[in-house]
Amino acid sequence: MDTNGWDAKPATRGSCRCPWRDISSGYNLFLQGCVFVVGCGVWVRFWEDDWSQGGVLKEVFPRLFNLSRKQNHNISSFTSSDGFPLSWDFGFRRNLNELEITEAARLLDLLEGVRLITSRLDKRKWKLDPSGLFTCHSLCSHIQNCGEGEIFSPYTQIWKAKTPLKVKIFVWQAVLGKLNTGDTLQRRCPYLCISPHWCALCNKAGESVDHLLLRCPFSLKLWETLLKEVNTVWVIPEGCFELFSIRIDALGRGKKAKILWGSLMQAVVWNLWLERNRRIFEDYKGVGVAELWDRVKFWAALWASTSLAFKDVPYPTIMRNLLAVVS
Repeated sequence: MDTNGWDAKPATRGSCRCPWRDISSGYNLFLQGCVFVVGCGVWVRFWEDDWSQGGVLKEVFPRLFNLSRKQNHNISSFTSSDGFPLSWDFGFRRNLNELEITEAARLLDLLEGVRLITSRLDKRKWKLDPSGLFTCHSLCSHIQNCGEGEIFSPYTQIWKAKTPLKVKIFVWQAVLGKLNTGDTLQRRCPYLCISPHWCALCNKAGESVDHLLLRCPFSLKLWETLLKEVNTVWVIPEGCFELFSIRIDALGRGKKAKILWGSLMQAVVWNLWLERNRRIFEDYKGVGVAELWDRVKFWAALWASTSLAFKDVPYPTIMRNLLAVVS
């Protein structure tokens, strides 16, 4: 934990096994939605946290902040008395000039009504939601409104699909290019000779995420089988990011159609990955496209059947005719 007792420490170095660096990079965006309610002043930083009515003090008084020795210190360390009004010690490195004295006077005026209560703990509230509690929805809305975060196009198609969580996580990693394919492992460990380094499904090209799941001749045939089954003509995109960013109504625009199409897309990439792993790590010759397509239909139908939209439709019925169950 960080010194304030609330936050985890930011990542200091990256690791292929730990996603914490990417997660902690959004900490500043999170802070924009926080407001601090001062009690004893032990857990709130004087300069850096948003606790005063005038805003974050280091941004309002940048010159005084740079002169202070007490950067990243809590509020209670700036005062030596518990009375009211408080006596402030900002710990300046030198005597202030005329301009800085004027700023210091403004700062003291801003702090005039501040009172520390030693028996009351500091609190942090979420100002972006009326309840004062953090919600992912309010943070996402804030990021979109202020334009400080990139809107990740495949978000809806991946995370709102009616598929198991582990499948969603796998697809998310595929879209980000984070799967441990041959090219990724070789890049992470350049001193090793990765063998086999070619695609286990076609044995004709080097293995990458986009090749394995989209461009491989074996994978392309599976995608073509899916499109033929739903009577759709579509040019398969070059990469997984584009694949899950494009929204097409292959089965129609109804709720059932969207659920089943999302399950089918994720079932295709999931079964391609399982097939690849079995061929590499097991004494397994592999199956043809037709048999793998049967597996795709089975899993997609099973996942879709667990949703409320298909509560009266058993998964064998979905498997038999994909178009009929959504019409």
